[in-house]
Amino acid sequence: MAEESEITSEILDDTIAAAGPVPKILVAEDIPDLRDAIVMVLGEQGYLVQAASDGLEATALVPAFDPDLVILDMRTAPHHFASIPAFLAESRRVLRASGVLLLVDTTTSENEVARVWHQDMEWRRDRSHVAAPTPSGWRSALEDAGFIVTGEASTTVDMAFNDWVARSKTPERDVKAMRTEWSEIDVGVAREHDIRELGGGDFSFSWPVIVLSGSPVAGFPDGDGVG
Repeated sequence: MAEESEITSEILDDTIAAAGPVPKILVAEDIPDLRDAIVMVLGEQGYLVQAASDGLEATALVPAFDPDLVILDMRTAPHHFASIPAFLAESRRVLRASGVLLLVDTTTSENEVARVWHQDMEWRRDRSHVAAPTPSGWRSALEDAGFIVTGEASTTVDMAFNDWVARSKTPERDVKAMRTEWSEIDVGVAREHDIRELGGGDFSFSWPVIVLSGSPVAGFPDGDGVG
């Protein structure tokens, strides 16, 4: 198993090891930074965590690790949902009272100029994009849905413009207009997203990602966990 997928000693510290049997969670995530952030948050919650870089590796780890829970990612992230509050309310409704919600998704800048630019580019690239909340917006959304935020980490997804628009099959007329705007981008926005011109009409850049864990609030109206 790759070194980047191993559980670090910082996460599995002596306190957790001395606590006796703890729930075991297997995480399958192909992006190293996201995988590490998920492992960190879960480890801080006291879970025994094993990580895999894909579904095949996770399947191979199941017999020996015998996890209580397997976490897999999916293509449709919450920032594509029609209603994040409705998604969180349903998550709260079906989650056991002792359960933990782990959310990993794109976030955006608290700076208005950078935020507006980011959301506009995401929507023009992929019309299924709805909105990525700011970090403070994500925390508020969880709290409004009846969760106590118990852990938080941040990372980035590092990409290249040409591959990014190719994967979404963005129409060439939109790509051309976006490429022109990226070449003339505001210095502050470029710094916020680490945008660098690579040549040949390509750019490297980073989107911010947030990892949050939340526990259901006992007795929260219209959303008591089951179990």
